[in-house]
Amino acid sequence: MVQPIRLSDVQAPYYSYKQYLIDTYGHRVYRVPVDLGLGCPNREDDGSGGCTFCPGDGARGVQITGMVDIAAQVKAGVDFARERYGVEFFMAYIQAFTGTHAGLAEQEAQYQRVLDCYPFESLTIGTRPDCLPESTLELLSAFRREVDVIVELGVQTIHDATLDRIRRGHQWAESRAAIDALTARGIRVIAHVILGLPGETPEHFAQTADTLAQLPLDGVKIHNLHIICGTALADEYEATPFPMMDEDDYAEELIGFIQRLPPHMAILRINTDTPPEDLIAPRWHLRKGSFIHMIEQRMKTTDRHHGDWFSGGTPLYERQDGAEA
Repeated sequence: MVQPIRLSDVQAPYYSYKQYLIDTYGHRVYRVPVDLGLGCPNREDDGSGGCTFCPGDGARGVQITGMVDIAAQVKAGVDFARERYGVEFFMAYIQAFTGTHAGLAEQEAQYQRVLDCYPFESLTIGTRPDCLPESTLELLSAFRREVDVIVELGVQTIHDATLDRIRRGHQWAESRAAIDALTARGIRVIAHVILGLPGETPEHFAQTADTLAQLPLDGVKIHNLHIICGTALADEYEATPFPMMDEDDYAEELIGFIQRLPPHMAILRINTDTPPEDLIAPRWHLRKGSFIHMIEQRMKTTDRHHGDWFSGGTPLYERQDGAEA
């Protein structure tokens, strides 16, 4: 049974996803990645096209590489987490590509097949704002009677010019509408954003943060831009290199972003994780764990906290008639 969120008195300078899950479910919960093979509406049948930053595997979990059978994927994910982290409670995470890109009957059958594999605490589905028709929204509402449902929504930025440039295939208005439609049905929403997209400045990042801060989101997953081999963005970067943030630059922009978000909005992730052999840029000296530690220490030593700059009122930035800042 999902419990009301109670913000614990924790020492971290931002509200971590780990703490959010403990506050929500009463214990640690580990996400088990599942690939339903649903593909993406933003790609051609041969896999070409898509967002310029997206690799060919659609961010498939490494634990399930080479597996097609859903039951085998679930077992591999559960066994991996039990052995490595010693956890016993899990949520199913439909991670790769677009988790709602299928006909209604197939969606229902696939989700139920996942839930039949294990008594999961919740069903988390990663998807796009332009892949949530009314029928899917009603289906998710129906599943919510069986299990807690969370949607991780690829927003990336509120700026339409950027969304066009990265070939996202939707605009901010569709993201906002999807957030409203999901939360109106009691479905938890996590927004994905990318800091450092080509053409964006610190002002753009701040505007995205201030706008998301006013919405009924449970959390935000923050990625720094990675240029990955084999992507359209890699071709663009090779032809005309554009500035990429190093650890220090990104740390400052990230902390400012977190300061603008309300303290009840969980921070799921603060940096991107790409295998070194697939990464073109940026090339950092710090590994993922070391970077997270550095952020926590920097926020503590400089007395900066999650929510410091949250306005709590109307958005500091409101777009009108699709105008770009």
